[in-house]
Amino acid sequence: MSKFSLILLTALLGCLVSGGAAGKIRVDSSEIRVVKDIHVFASQHPGLRIQALEKEIVPGKARAGSQTVRYNLGARIPSDRLVAQTADAFEYPQAQDVSLQLTYPEQGAGAIVSYVELLCTQDSSEGTAYVVAGGIGLRFISIVLEASNTRNFSYQVQYYGQTN
Repeated sequence: MSKFSLILLTALLGCLVSGGAAGKIRVDSSEIRVVKDIHVFASQHPGLRIQALEKEIVPGKARAGSQTVRYNLGARIPSDRLVAQTADAFEYPQAQDVSLQLTYPEQGAGAIVSYVELLCTQDSSEGTAYVVAGGIGLRFISIVLEASNTRNFSYQVQYYGQTN
């Protein structure tokens, strides 16, 4: 069981239970099932919407032995601005699969999201990023980020939006 599967399933079940409403996700942990194939799970839940972010390998940006991957969603628009950003770095004693959930805003309602850019530096370019709740045009977005077989993992995410 990967950590990504557990995080993704928790987010997905939370969206189903709450109808996708931000701040109202409630999940009974006794009902958690491990998702081994996200595509099969999505086909079994027709109302569920999972959206992959666009992925691009950024040449020459990372230190030797690492890869930088850029994920993005949406587009910058003239009236948007940077409304939030966050970053973190992790180092593990041995290579492992890493996953985490990034949510904007952390609580309450934020700006209307227009664009998200996520830079991830890791030992390989293997990984994915999915929107599991909210999205572009809404005041909430939750993204699951995953990197495979890495000892070093860091990310920076920037959220752009309109505050009106």
